[in-house]
Amino acid sequence: MDATTLFSAVLSTQSPLLPLPGVERHYLALGWGLVLAAGASWLLQRRGGPGPRLKAWLPLLLLLWCLWPGPASPAYWLGLAFRAPSLVLTLLCGWALACHYRPQALPAVPLAELRRWAWVPVLLGWVLLLDTLALSPFSFYSLGFAPLTLGLLVLAGLLPWLLRGAGALSGLLVAALGLYVLLRLPSGNVWDVLLDPWLWLALQADGLRRTLRRA
Repeated sequence: MDATTLFSAVLSTQSPLLPLPGVERHYLALGWGLVLAAGASWLLQRRGGPGPRLKAWLPLLLLLWCLWPGPASPAYWLGLAFRAPSLVLTLLCGWALACHYRPQALPAVPLAELRRWAWVPVLLGWVLLLDTLALSPFSFYSLGFAPLTLGLLVLAGLLPWLLRGAGALSGLLVAALGLYVLLRLPSGNVWDVLLDPWLWLALQADGLRRTLRRA
């Protein structure tokens, strides 16, 4: 295989590997269940009024409700409207939910590190939005199907480990990319592993809130 053929192969987007339909369907329910459960846990902790039983059972009930098959599940309708959440958001919400039930046994979600690097997914989201609106000179989203893009992202995730400066966020990124390699979730496109509209909007809203608070 010559260099030209190899270069074309690693940039090819013509034959993407997609997740199995059954695996994709189960991930849709589990992903939205973790997102809703973590959101409910966050709201209950901020309010401070509900009793310990509600704080213990409501997130779990929301998760089980999303796992219920068919239109009776909120994940069914959320999937129709927004497709599946990104793997990064799902892992973050799963981590937050685990900390909700085992706060002493697990490290806290690295919010400070996530905020420090929030400009990267925010910028990526704007580039993808321009591509969606056909305002980009080339199809940036389709590059998410190319093997080279996955390789560069894996290298970026492993670089802090090679430099002995790895944090929890880089570990989360490596875990998300590892699941993507194994299962091709959530859509077969690596950009959907890193970002979804809800995570993108949440990062921007959090940055705007902190900017206004400082001002």
